[in-house]
Amino acid sequence: MIDVFKNWISSMLCIGIFVTFITLIIPKNKMRKYIYSLIGIVTIFTLVSPIIKYINTTNLDNAVNQVMGNISSLSSSEEYDIEKYQGTEKELLKKEFIENLKQNISSKLLLKNINVKDIQILLDDEYNIEKIEIKIKQLNTENVLESINYIIKYINEEYDIDYSKITVVEGE
Repeated sequence: MIDVFKNWISSMLCIGIFVTFITLIIPKNKMRKYIYSLIGIVTIFTLVSPIIKYINTTNLDNAVNQVMGNISSLSSSEEYDIEKYQGTEKELLKKEFIENLKQNISSKLLLKNINVKDIQILLDDEYNIEKIEIKIKQLNTENVLESINYIIKYINEEYDIDYSKITVVEGE
């Protein structure tokens, strides 16, 4: 192993001296970039040659078969069932979206002096709102129907949700 390392170091030194010598003698013309490319390829080959020799001396077929066996055992294992985790991820994302939307609606209505008791949101698979039900605490205004219509209109304008999908209920 030390002999391989010594040979590699000596070949790298030879390449270094060769590259230095070539850069001093080549003229500054259009061929210079092609010569540098060729020198780069030779240098890379010299750097990689010990790895290639090591791969050729070891049993590459056994290593590939072992890796393929590990991959097939992982794919058949239940703890790596991708579909199971993708479904869970989608549900968690949907719940997080609903919670953020609820908090956003509550905070915006609170700025309008409307206290929200509860919000129920129903989404489809594409995260489109199918229904939203807002339960508000008792309104202090005389015209409750006008206040509820104001809330529905505000939600429609703010979130671009169809009127038919918004329900506002006065709670206790």
